[in-house]
Amino acid sequence: MPKETIRAWILEIDAKEKIPENIVALSFNLYEPYGLELVGSKRYCKDDEDWACEEDFVPERRDCPGFELPSVLGWEDVLDRVAHILKELSCELPDTQIFKVKHIALGFVDGCLVSIK
Repeated sequence: MPKETIRAWILEIDAKEKIPENIVALSFNLYEPYGLELVGSKRYCKDDEDWACEEDFVPERRDCPGFELPSVLGWEDVLDRVAHILKELSCELPDTQIFKVKHIALGFVDGCLVSIK
């Protein structure tokens, strides 16, 4: 189940790593055939999606292990499903380092960012 896989990954990062204080934004990046990775940036600009390409913080386990969604799903559906999961997890895990970062977005590595927080 993708939600439990993402939850376990977030909790692993929270337990093993320290997100630097100067990281103001995190980007959960989707890539085809539907993998998920995480990077952090020292800057954020809602009008400039390129901030999400900056890699000022990269967790040791950058890619979410075991993240699987059927490759037959359209990218819009994948984006919606993962955004929903991350919004739920932000409410369920508010004390994790990840969800304490001020700005969190989700998108494909070539754009289409959705704000999670």
